[in-house]
Amino acid sequence: MARGKPPSRPVREAFWLVTGSFVLLAAQTLATLFLLVRFGAAYDAHGPWTFSEQAQADSLHAGLVGAAILGAGMSMLLAGAALAVPRRSTRTRTVVGCAAVVLAGALLLGIVVGPDGAVLAGDAGELAHLEMLLPVWFTALASSTVTAVIVLLGVAFARLGRDAALDYYQHHDPTATWRGFISWLNIASRR
Repeated sequence: MARGKPPSRPVREAFWLVTGSFVLLAAQTLATLFLLVRFGAAYDAHGPWTFSEQAQADSLHAGLVGAAILGAGMSMLLAGAALAVPRRSTRTRTVVGCAAVVLAGALLLGIVVGPDGAVLAGDAGELAHLEMLLPVWFTALASSTVTAVIVLLGVAFARLGRDAALDYYQHHDPTATWRGFISWLNIASRR
């Protein structure tokens, strides 16, 4: 059985960058699910709510549901892109680039229509009351995660454009029975 050579350094770096962005987005999705699970209890514990606050809380809940669905879907897309990076195919860079563009657009759209966009408090008291449902740390986490994921994917795509990565994807033995990575340990190794 023919064995392929291990991924080049830029391919390994791109793999870890895409994997890192997956971990960040998965962590943000878990934080969203945490807020969503405790939403009902927080809503009941911090009531009574004014009519305006009640409408914003409903929008906030819908935004959290949407953010959780978007985060889960984009995490799966990132997991697929991470698995595609070490595959010896000339289409790998296209897959990663398309995933990066789709993710950037979806995540930026998610920030615009996300749960924190539903908070339209009239005064500081109303804002403090609504922050019981959507803490400030979540907004900071969501914005930081989106920025980090977009930067990491951009750097990963740039690493896949290096000559060593081009050689890895385009110059391999087409008659070999094995077309992908040898094992996860080979991806992590520094050879």
